[in-house]
Amino acid sequence: MKVAVIGGSVGNLAAAIRLAREGIEVSIYEKREHMGGKLRAVQLQGYDFEIGPTMVTAPEVIEAFITSTGRNIKDYLEIRRVRHHTQNIFPQTSSFFLSSDRAFMRKQLQKLDAEGARNYDMFLAEIMKMKQAFEEIMALPPLIAWRQLLMPPARSAYLTLKPFETLDHFVRRYFTNEEVISSFTRYASYNGIAPDDAPALFIIHAYDELINGVYYVAGGNLRLVRALQQIAKEEGVRYYTSKEVTKIHVQADEVEGVCLNDELSLEADAVLMSVEDFKAQPQLISDAEVLLPDPMKPTGIAACVMLVALRTHKQIYQHHIVYSKDRVREFELLKRGEIPDDPTVYLYNPAFSEQERFMRGDALLIFANMPYTANEQLVETMKQRIYKKLEEVGLKLEDDVVTKQVWSPGELMTMFDQYRQSGQVKKTAQYLLNPVLKDCQLKRLYFTGLQTHPTAGLASAVKNGERVAKRMIEELSVKKDGYG
Repeated sequence: MKVAVIGGSVGNLAAAIRLAREGIEVSIYEKREHMGGKLRAVQLQGYDFEIGPTMVTAPEVIEAFITSTGRNIKDYLEIRRVRHHTQNIFPQTSSFFLSSDRAFMRKQLQKLDAEGARNYDMFLAEIMKMKQAFEEIMALPPLIAWRQLLMPPARSAYLTLKPFETLDHFVRRYFTNEEVISSFTRYASYNGIAPDDAPALFIIHAYDELINGVYYVAGGNLRLVRALQQIAKEEGVRYYTSKEVTKIHVQADEVEGVCLNDELSLEADAVLMSVEDFKAQPQLISDAEVLLPDPMKPTGIAACVMLVALRTHKQIYQHHIVYSKDRVREFELLKRGEIPDDPTVYLYNPAFSEQERFMRGDALLIFANMPYTANEQLVETMKQRIYKKLEEVGLKLEDDVVTKQVWSPGELMTMFDQYRQSGQVKKTAQYLLNPVLKDCQLKRLYFTGLQTHPTAGLASAVKNGERVAKRMIEELSVKKDGYG
């Protein structure tokens, strides 16, 4: 039994390992020079940067996966906890930290939001219920029609996710202070969605940040990719970089193989790829008689990303957010396609926890929401507004910059296939349903990334890869010593 995996993302690597342990011959084809999907490393004048998911949550999921392969996680990577992981900076330089330390959180809230301090445990309890409900739905076979959400066994869990409530409304039921509310609604704004447009479902990301905790991989989060690569190799998975799958061969609505770089055709009994890659490249199955998804296009709200190397260390937390004075106006401008004059700025500073890796100075990943554009002058204007915003709260960076790299939304789309689809406003049901399975009913074509929530991270990708591999094994009737 042969399975071709398109793309070397974390989820695909996890699925490949699980399939290989069942005796399946697995080959991964990655069109870029590196594995890891959107998680990648960039080096500028000796400074190391990482692009992609910056927070590691639910490390027990990663450890359980590695343990299930008969290995000890300590032989591959070390995952460390960040106690107070995110500093939220507001106008007049007041700050509010996010932490999984409940006593610490209540102490902060008592000063900023007395009612919120009283409601905090109820807030966490509701998030826990929603997280459990989400996991119950994810454990079901992929759903394709909204009616399935209104029928057992999904109905109760679906209603627990508060499908008719916005994130902003949900948070305001527990808190009154606008700065605290902004801190808990950032899960939407981080993804380019106004909190009063986003579904309450987004709050389940807070489960990991406020209850389970936030972590990082010692030496860089990319070490998780390298660990999975090593385990995959040990399990017999073959992986190839700079090999792009340009066509999936289909005969009578059944997958037969793949074509690499428009040149080499290879047989495969099944094909696995991410649903995002499929939506971006529907031409892969252009010969099949199925309803193809519309090609993915850039959405209105995208991001400007900056890599900034400093000659010194600043007082910048591992995760650091400087908020706009008027977040409502910020999103009004974004929706109109205008650059915010007072943007919310997100910073990631791995040197905060691992200064020994960054002896020369901080290596900052900075980004802010902006309209989709490839216009260099607009991007330069955005860069200057980001610097100005940071300087307002005492973070003057420009004089200490050794080198920098600025990426426009257009460049991000080209380099990372990042269409910022997360910036599109969706209903709760749209995050839970998988219409691509209804429209593209090809036998033995499988997808990762179907069952993840809108702010899913690395652990979610690992779990999702495992789920898909399990379903593949069951449907292909594969046994450890052969297949039927």
